[in-house]
Amino acid sequence: MPISDLDHWSLPTTAPLDFALPAPRNWHADRALSQAAGSLLKSRPDYSRLDAALTRLDTVSPALANGYYNHAPMVMEALCAMGQGEQALGWLEQEIPGFTPSGPAPGRLDPDDWRSQIGTQDHDAEWRAYFRAELEDKPWREVLSLWVHRLVDGFSTSACHAVLQTAHMSRALQSEVSSVRLNALANALAAWADRYTPLPVGTHANQGVLDFRATLSWITPLPDAHAPGEGAITAGYARLAHAADFAEVTSLVDLSGDLAMRFDALMLEMTRLFLHHARTPFTVIVFTHAVTATAAARTLSEQVPDALGRRLLFRAFEHGAALLAAFSPLALQSPEPIRALPPSHPAHRAARHGDDHIIKLTEALCSAYQRSANPAYLDAIAQAFAVLPASDRD
Repeated sequence: MPISDLDHWSLPTTAPLDFALPAPRNWHADRALSQAAGSLLKSRPDYSRLDAALTRLDTVSPALANGYYNHAPMVMEALCAMGQGEQALGWLEQEIPGFTPSGPAPGRLDPDDWRSQIGTQDHDAEWRAYFRAELEDKPWREVLSLWVHRLVDGFSTSACHAVLQTAHMSRALQSEVSSVRLNALANALAAWADRYTPLPVGTHANQGVLDFRATLSWITPLPDAHAPGEGAITAGYARLAHAADFAEVTSLVDLSGDLAMRFDALMLEMTRLFLHHARTPFTVIVFTHAVTATAAARTLSEQVPDALGRRLLFRAFEHGAALLAAFSPLALQSPEPIRALPPSHPAHRAARHGDDHIIKLTEALCSAYQRSANPAYLDAIAQAFAVLPASDRD
């Protein structure tokens, strides 16, 4: 139905996404949930090894040797946030062979002409030098707020990894300010600015009439002829030009109300999106980004003005909707995964698992559970481990 016809319909304020209802729990499930919950509620961050790990990454490129984004700074901070900081350096040692150097900065950026220099994808070193100088002279929250304002429309840059890296480094600075962490924030902002790429969708003024779930229910999945297969998430973004009424539908979402509560509501919807669509190793990775990007936006929103926080809220929602539109056709070709039980110690289990996406997803879900005690977050952790098994690291 064309979006122009919406005013002829009485739209519900809530609309289910046909998520499967949880199966009745037995005492084994209750015990597993209780143990996992107890572990999460007792865990405390441990940042004692973070600076040593970030120092090893100071001159590392955001691109790996295989061309994918380097998740190492995010993983280091996530492990520390989960109280698994002692695992950070060991994880890093095993990943270093795939790293590439950033290289020297051959020139200087013109700060008065920043609009023409974002998104060039070949000036990472120059952007690093610029942001390091800025962070030496100005409070880091001031620099962060200005550049989140300038870059937020490129929220999905590099499958949200630049936003994720920026959020992880800003949270590390909330714990303690050090020159190493300031350099790490500079590196993150540089990657975001250099790779800046908005989603290929139009823009519409926000109408604010539907909640998150209802708005998602109106998203039209890509037709089979245009739906991406297994490959880079950014390749799926390119297909959004074929997503019917995508911008019009996402403009319906209501962003009003207490910002922290709105982020909590969005986090729950993105977790439900994960539970319904993360059915294979590939789709676990894809829909992990709906959860972790929302967590990153929430972290950044705590450091910027409210109006900018709501722009982050919208972009995080839009990003999840983009994943739904692009990848739900592929995801729903697979049967729903068998329900699994969460590990007794999710943070420790994620560190042993070793996969960068599993570590970041577990940390985001652990943080969400600590705020709300909603068992959906434990269910998502269990599902991720069940669908994406690993040979545990020593």
